[in-house]
Amino acid sequence: MKKLIVSSLAIIFCIASVTVFAAETNANWIPSVSVRSVVASKYLAFGQGFVNHDKPVVQTDIFAAFDCGFYIDLWNSTPFDGYNKNLGTEQDYGVGWSGKLSKLGIEGLVGELILDIGTSYFDEPSLGTFGANDLMKSYAKISKEFRWLTLNVCYENYTEMPGSSFDGGDLYSFGASKSMSFFNDRLTASTSLALVYDDGGFGFDHGHLLRGSVELYWKLSKRFTLILPQLNYYAPLTLRDSRKLDYVIFGGIAYQF
Repeated sequence: MKKLIVSSLAIIFCIASVTVFAAETNANWIPSVSVRSVVASKYLAFGQGFVNHDKPVVQTDIFAAFDCGFYIDLWNSTPFDGYNKNLGTEQDYGVGWSGKLSKLGIEGLVGELILDIGTSYFDEPSLGTFGANDLMKSYAKISKEFRWLTLNVCYENYTEMPGSSFDGGDLYSFGASKSMSFFNDRLTASTSLALVYDDGGFGFDHGHLLRGSVELYWKLSKRFTLILPQLNYYAPLTLRDSRKLDYVIFGGIAYQF
């Protein structure tokens, strides 16, 4: 029950922020939409790094963002070896808000902090059968941009739906990220690294791990971007479960409407 409150608060915050912004400004409600589709060598859980599916999957994301900071996200994973038969099959429905706190009327140094808060419903692995064995993920991330890098702290909550055969869990992380552009912005390189504390959800051990990423984005045209390669990696530090040093490689394309 307490965990469901976290998801509810995230939804309420997003709705309230949009309502306040729309009431005080002439908001532009034409969204910026991007579509990203990649082939992944496997499906590692993005937060914890455990193996959801050990064979290739196609992962597609449709992301719509509005000027006020509100966004809607539809994400899908489809395995090559059996749709609706394993945890490689998943569809997520997400809403959130992202922007500087100054957008909410907060001034000074605190207003320069960037907040990303939201919630997503994970429908898996039998799509369309909402309920047991599905998840609700809620998150709140605060970032601060500096000259050489961006620092962030993040809280992630995973709440299992009633009747599920597992318990959810919480993740707490502190990380840094950096992006650089080359060749007149035709190539963008990004990297991230975070120290994560996993409180032992889903029957796994509690402890610390490192998670990070390295990505190259090749701008092919005004709207098309090649993603090749992207590498996500996970390194358990104090965990004593089935997780080990592991990685997943992505390659694909993104289109900006």
